[in-house]
Amino acid sequence: MSNHPSKIINIFIACLLGFQIFQASATESITPGGTMKNPMIRYEYTENELTRLCETAIQAASQQIDSIVKTAPSDRTLENTLLAFEEAMSQFHDTISPLTFMAYVSTNAANSKEASRCEEKVNQFGVSIMTRKDLYLAIKDQKATQPAEARLLSETLKAFEENGLKLPDDKLKQVRELKQALAVLESQFSTNLNQDQTVAEFTREELAGVPEDYINSLHPAKADPKATGKTDKLTVSTKEPDYVRIMDNATLATTRRQMLEAYENRANPKNTQLLEEAIRLRQKIASLLTYDTWADYRTSTRMAKDSKTVTKFLNELKGKLSQRNSEDLGKLLDTKKKKDPTDTELYPWDIRYLTNQYKKENLSLDDEKIREYFPADRVVKGLFEVYSKLLGVQYIEEKDAKTWAKGVHLYRVVDTKDQHLIGYFYADFFPRDGKYGHAAAFTLISGKKTKTGYTHPISSIVANFTPSENGKPSLLKHEEVRTIFHEFGHIMHQTLTQAPYASLSGSSVDQDFVEAPSQMLENWVFSKEILTLLSGHYLDPKKKLPTEWIDKIIEARDFNQGYFYTRQLFLASLDMTYHTTSGSVDTTKVFQKLYKDVMSINPAETSHFQASFGHLMGGYDAGYYGYLWSEVYAADMFSRFEKEGMLNSKVGLEYRKAVLEPGKMHEGFEILENFLGRKPNPQAFYKNLHIEKL
Repeated sequence: MSNHPSKIINIFIACLLGFQIFQASATESITPGGTMKNPMIRYEYTENELTRLCETAIQAASQQIDSIVKTAPSDRTLENTLLAFEEAMSQFHDTISPLTFMAYVSTNAANSKEASRCEEKVNQFGVSIMTRKDLYLAIKDQKATQPAEARLLSETLKAFEENGLKLPDDKLKQVRELKQALAVLESQFSTNLNQDQTVAEFTREELAGVPEDYINSLHPAKADPKATGKTDKLTVSTKEPDYVRIMDNATLATTRRQMLEAYENRANPKNTQLLEEAIRLRQKIASLLTYDTWADYRTSTRMAKDSKTVTKFLNELKGKLSQRNSEDLGKLLDTKKKKDPTDTELYPWDIRYLTNQYKKENLSLDDEKIREYFPADRVVKGLFEVYSKLLGVQYIEEKDAKTWAKGVHLYRVVDTKDQHLIGYFYADFFPRDGKYGHAAAFTLISGKKTKTGYTHPISSIVANFTPSENGKPSLLKHEEVRTIFHEFGHIMHQTLTQAPYASLSGSSVDQDFVEAPSQMLENWVFSKEILTLLSGHYLDPKKKLPTEWIDKIIEARDFNQGYFYTRQLFLASLDMTYHTTSGSVDTTKVFQKLYKDVMSINPAETSHFQASFGHLMGGYDAGYYGYLWSEVYAADMFSRFEKEGMLNSKVGLEYRKAVLEPGKMHEGFEILENFLGRKPNPQAFYKNLHIEKL
């Protein structure tokens, strides 16, 4: 899943709703046949150039907005107000996006820092625009006669009003100032996390149980200048592939504990302080906007509508999951006690390791052996085959494309039926210093209608999968294969859009619906047919994943589901607790108390997990519940494919048309009904978890 805020909503919506999102423009040339030749996201800048371009873009957009407002009231039309505003913001972000995007992918540290500063300015500018009462009044007085224009008008006015445009001027000024201050805190939090260099150091003996190939790929730790002699320790980064490798395999609990503590203290204490200050500002903003809590404010325009609905949903789910979680933890504890009957307590650093051991002992599954059948190139090829069959598209690599880092690839998407160009996406799969640390799908260019046709959307997967080691190609764990399917679902949501306006296109849907289309597509990696298609041993591609292993993978999916969803429940509850509390919030104390209450095990005493919980400062504040909320609808949508065929092109094309193309031109429930042919329900979700329906 997108375990960071999926940066998938266009930056115009960021300005509207206060998210931090990403969008980037391309330099392109069009051939006479209408296809784009070598589209390129610019990634090289001289010193201070990025800063100058950022400031120039903001000035130009400000002038366009001023021009709209200065139009005499008697001369105002929908064309020169609402549509002019939409176009101005779209143009602005086509100019600014490559600059802010570099904060997350650039290999140049100086450019990355400039991009982060630019992002702060852009976020503040977005707040200033969406709190302009003169602009709001100019647009508010217009009337729309076409359904699409009416939808744009209503959503734009709603966004202005969410930013306080119905408030008296003095309170509106306070909201503006507080939101601009909040935008700075959020940007700083993200920058700190992206640039964090936390490592752990271990001797070879402390890495017992970890695959030898991986150990051999590690670099020696830097010796302490004050110490004599050389260190015998090896450096392990806290990037996702390294963290997982240690936590899944290290035999020594002390090693796993040290790794967990390094991972869960990234960017602490700076980010803990930033988060607590952000919560304080959010409380003030919510109060000025006449909401009881920040959570009530943030959910007011989503499917859930208010925090009480979310809390009720989470509490009911907690009751249903408690027994499943208890059963899963019991199995893990039994696994632990086999080695030491006196060891009667589970710790956070045990879970991944014992899960791996349980699968080996009871399901005959060895993740390290399974990885050999999932070389990244083979998985991507199979992924394309599946999505092509389902959605009626083809993926063609742009061999000569220039990209921002080695190993980043660019693909164009064409319609299978008539070969017309639809859009492009980049694949940036492997970790490197200074890069965004998890997996997410970024909208780079939003789709929109223009006078000359439809803009070709451009997106990018940015991930951190297991890289090649000691001469072997990148070999993916099954959970990484699942992540690719999830993130690529976002890419298709962004790329196949047909919404007429940039602010409403792609995955700029309600946040508690946005994950559903991608979560649904995770089901494909638990199909015997699909896993056979995706696999091929790295030494002999014709050698497929053994059938008995596939059966075990499918069986293993059910194991630990109680724990998995309980952890999601904990993260959602942590977010909601932070954002429904009044007064100062000690985020560490809340984390410690809630972890024990929900997870039923004691947390690591030194953990400051919230310092690296990027969702809370990247757009998913009071919104993390959306992962669980949308999972319900993902399961319901999948029930159609489960019944009619997982490679059923007819259903796939209906899914493309009803779910992926509309963007936010329809509400989430309407999109679901259009695809399902009925009202959505939670039956499939609870059936999957083997728990009774609510």
